[in-house]
Amino acid sequence: MILASCEDDREDLPSFDERVSVAIADLTAELVAPSNGWRLDYQPTPDAGRFFILLDFDENGQVNIQSDLAVNDGEFFNQTIPYRIDNALGLELILETFGVFHYLFEQDQSRFGAEFEFIFNGKEDDDLIFQSKSDISGATELEFTPAAPGTAALFSREEAENLDAYAGFTTQIFGGDPPIQQVVLDDRNISVFWSVDISKRTIDVDIAGVGTTLEEIASNGDNVTINHQTGYTLLDGKLVLITPFSFSVGGEQLTFTEISLADFSMTGPPLCALNMENTPVYTGQTPGIGAVTLYKSLFDSDGLDFQPMADNRYGVNVTFVFDQDARSLAEEGSISERFPEAVEFIFHYGLDSMGLPANAVGLRLEDESDSSRTYLRELEPITTTGNKLQLTLTNDFYFSEPPEAGEQQDLVEITNEIFEGGEVYVSDLPVDGLTVFRLFNPCNRYELFLVQ
Repeated sequence: MILASCEDDREDLPSFDERVSVAIADLTAELVAPSNGWRLDYQPTPDAGRFFILLDFDENGQVNIQSDLAVNDGEFFNQTIPYRIDNALGLELILETFGVFHYLFEQDQSRFGAEFEFIFNGKEDDDLIFQSKSDISGATELEFTPAAPGTAALFSREEAENLDAYAGFTTQIFGGDPPIQQVVLDDRNISVFWSVDISKRTIDVDIAGVGTTLEEIASNGDNVTINHQTGYTLLDGKLVLITPFSFSVGGEQLTFTEISLADFSMTGPPLCALNMENTPVYTGQTPGIGAVTLYKSLFDSDGLDFQPMADNRYGVNVTFVFDQDARSLAEEGSISERFPEAVEFIFHYGLDSMGLPANAVGLRLEDESDSSRTYLRELEPITTTGNKLQLTLTNDFYFSEPPEAGEQQDLVEITNEIFEGGEVYVSDLPVDGLTVFRLFNPCNRYELFLVQ
């Protein structure tokens, strides 16, 4: 009788497929319930910044996604794409076609840590809790919170587009360096330099110093290394630091928490006096500090490690000299046309060697028999301001062998092309086992890499 009773109870239970269908229907009902949709302050990884996102699901498998990601001419500001709920590792919310989450997933060669498939972990009060399906470890948790009326007014899309403008005046080879901003504390004669990774919404604070120009800050020596990393979010017209930082410089103790962004224009000072192209400039207010102005900068304290070398020189495979369109001059540019046998780009900076110029730039060439010859054009002593090198090319030359007809003029034209304007900014390129520097010319946006 007991066995028969248990068997009858099992026959009354819903099938597995029926239970899954009910669970999917229940989650769908939860997703479509809020009248104003869901708010998500999306942080793909603990080290990243946050993206402000609103999601509004309907019963027909469509979700409207609004975000503040200002790329592709605002493609992701407002999108409606299909979604579905599956049951595999549990209930899974899957966004089916390309949208803001997919775009973020692809950043940094799909190593950024974003996701577009989420495992449902349950409900906490009125919030729905999901976690990333794609994270191998330390899965991201996402908290969907019912959006309040008027939440969309918090979007800071114009501010995001304006900040993106700073990325247009920087390096591009090997992903380029994140754009650098000089944050001038207008009432205090103090500057803070930080780099902003626009795609990951992170800020790497470098140094603070007394003065409003690089020349002032480099000359007075009153500066402090901060070395602080934080994510940021854009909300209600503010750039908000997830982790604030404090520093002391010029006799003042200051704390940075956020900037209320105000007026933006493309009237900032040119990075190169030769072409006089204006740069972005943003004004704002910071609590406890006052008025600030964000300028485009090329200062990078890591570039200060590029120093004169008496017993060595800098050089690189000639392939790693690029024009403004990211084309190697050795593959489809002036070097390949004028010196097809060139194998190395050479940079002397304070070299102390009998018979060789102390400061010079040029090429090493090899013929089919591996016979090598060096052609150099001398520089006047190099002057530096921070990580900015001022280069003056002379009409003195060093040739390990007499050049062929026209080769001296070819060397003149190539070096004039690369160092047009006479200024380059130095930053470092992290490479395991090597010390590699990036030289960027703001006048023509040429880049070259030098190995110590």
